[in-house]
Amino acid sequence: MRLFFSSLLLLATAAAAQDLDVRGVKADLSKDDPAAAYWNGVPEVNLSLIGQPMVVPRPSTTTTANLSVQAVHDGKRIALRLRWKDKDKSEAGPLGTFSDAAAVQFPAGSPEFAPPVMMGAKGLPVHIFHWRAQYQRDREKGKPTMKDLYPNGSVDIYPMEFPTEEANKGLTEKDQEKFSPARAEGNPQAYSKSGVDEIIAEGFSTSQVQEGHTSSGTGTWKDGTWTLVISRPLAIEGGSQLKLGGKSYAAFAVWQGGDGEVGSRKCLTMAWSTLQLKEGP
Repeated sequence: MRLFFSSLLLLATAAAAQDLDVRGVKADLSKDDPAAAYWNGVPEVNLSLIGQPMVVPRPSTTTTANLSVQAVHDGKRIALRLRWKDKDKSEAGPLGTFSDAAAVQFPAGSPEFAPPVMMGAKGLPVHIFHWRAQYQRDREKGKPTMKDLYPNGSVDIYPMEFPTEEANKGLTEKDQEKFSPARAEGNPQAYSKSGVDEIIAEGFSTSQVQEGHTSSGTGTWKDGTWTLVISRPLAIEGGSQLKLGGKSYAAFAVWQGGDGEVGSRKCLTMAWSTLQLKEGP
């Protein structure tokens, strides 16, 4: 047991976080732009990540060892630009294929001290913003149909995919959802996304996806590198509260879908980075 905790201490030291200065810019951060000119000259911090070591199933190796992060605000929103290496662009699809993804975690509320970095603890919640390449594809191109996913499959037609208005005549949306129980029950994971899930957690296996939010995310993949912007309001009711001139904390995680990473199989920072929110542009 002593050896186990000593190993964790060494891992945490190896993945020590750094401070992030959040500079003010004269821009509308409600429009995500990974290539915007205002990113030029913004300090870029390089963080070390390790394969998630605490919960099974764990990744077999560290697939994403480094993550570059920049942060800006416009007085109302904060935007973080993340860059990491990924040899393949993965957007999920048929069963057994997974999406590239990334997440930024903040303490919920505005605590004086940060909660445990591993998804918080009972009474010490965290607020997570989880982007998936899959969600962005669905937003930009529409959710794939069963025929898209399995072009050589032979199945009966699904009511939600009747090809003509005449075939759908008399069917309500509720009728069409009988074969989509997740949608029928209102599962937020069954609907198209803006690109980002907002999640509140108080420890392992407590994640609760929040319905309705104003965060967003847009990523571009080029030459084996993802460049992703996640933006959100500074203050979110029931979530994390960021204040100009103050400080908060952030932690990060990356999933490489092409390497089978999903759920607890991910690479992450093992310590909080301190956010210093500078006033004014």
